[in-house]
Amino acid sequence: MVNERTIFEKYRSERSNELALACCITRHTVSAVLYDIALKRRYARCVQFGVTVSADNAITCIGNAALRLMRESGTAGNVVRKLGFAAPADVTMIIEEMLSPTDLFLSPETEFVILPIISASLGGDFTAVIAAALQHGGNVLEVDMTGGFRAASCVDGQLKTACLPMKGGLDYSGIESGMPLEFGAIDQLSREPDGTLCYSVIGDGDGLGVSASAAAQAVRIMLDIGALDSDGIMTDRDLFYIGEDHFISQNDVRAVQSDKAACRAALERLGELTGTHDRVIISGEAFGNEQGAAAMAQLGAVPRGLGEKYGWSRSPAEQGLINCLTDPELLGKLTELCGSAEDISPLMNDGFDELYIKNLVF
Repeated sequence: MVNERTIFEKYRSERSNELALACCITRHTVSAVLYDIALKRRYARCVQFGVTVSADNAITCIGNAALRLMRESGTAGNVVRKLGFAAPADVTMIIEEMLSPTDLFLSPETEFVILPIISASLGGDFTAVIAAALQHGGNVLEVDMTGGFRAASCVDGQLKTACLPMKGGLDYSGIESGMPLEFGAIDQLSREPDGTLCYSVIGDGDGLGVSASAAAQAVRIMLDIGALDSDGIMTDRDLFYIGEDHFISQNDVRAVQSDKAACRAALERLGELTGTHDRVIISGEAFGNEQGAAAMAQLGAVPRGLGEKYGWSRSPAEQGLINCLTDPELLGKLTELCGSAEDISPLMNDGFDELYIKNLVF
C-alpha cells in the first residue's frame, strides 16, 4: 500500500447551522464527512488512508481526520448536531468506551450514534453498507469487498449474512502500490491500437498509487496482449509498468486472480443458499467505477447473464451512515435486523473450494 496520506475536499461555500458529522472507519481508511441536514447535501469531507487502523490507534486516527475536517472547512463545533460512527467491531467497542462528542470539541448535547455490529467479523462499517442497500426497499443482496467478502441478504425482513477472507486484490490492500479511489489514484487504463498504454489519475495530478480498479483493468489488458497466460503467470516480464513510476507485479496478479475466483465462487454459493433477489449490489474498490466493474465482469468475478440485476458501487458506507443519522426509522429497523441476523458463513464452505479452483483460470 501507499504511505499514509490525508486528503480534504470542500464541496460547498455555504452551509446551514445544522450539520451531521459521519465517520466511517475500515482497516485502512478513516473518512469524515460533514453533511448539511437542513440543505440535504454534503458540505466537506476528509479521508486518511495508507494506515492500518486497530483498537490501539483508532481514537488517534479518528481525531486526526475529524479535527482536520472541522479546521479546514471552517466549521465550529456548535453547529454539529449529530455525530455518527461506523467501524469494525473492535474499533466500535473502543469508540463506545473512550470517545465522546466533547473529545472532538463538539457540544456535549450532540446526538451520538454508533451503528450496531452483527458479529466480530461484520462490524458497524458493514452495517452502514447494508443501510445504504436498504434505502430503496425490496429484497436485496449486498456484497461488499472491503476487507474480505462480506454479504447480507435481506428477504422479507430477514437478514442472512456471510463473511469470507480474501487476499486484498479487490480492495487495494493486497496491491504493492495500492491505494483507494481518492485523489492521486490511477483509476482508468486503456491500450491504444499502437500499443501505447494510457491511464488517468483522479484529480489530474501526479499518480500516487494504483487503485484496485486499475489493477483489474491491467490484468485484463495483460491477458489481451498475451503478457499473462490463463493460469495467471506473467509470460514475458516480471513487472507490468503503468507509466514510469507504477507497476503491477506477479503478486498483485495473484491477489486479483484469487479474489476474483473467491468472489465468483461465493456469489454462486450465495445464490444457492438465499434464492433470488430484486437487486444485487456489489461494492468495493475494484467495482468503484464503470471500467473497473467491466474488467471484473470480463475476468469472471460475477456469474454471467446477471448484468441487468447487478448494480455497482465503490463505497456506500458513508451514505449509509448519513442515512441512519438523518432517518431514525431506518436506524431502528437496521438495529432490529442486526440483532436477529443469521450467519450462513459455515454453509458457504460446502462446495466452495471446488468452485474456487474452477474459477481461478482466466
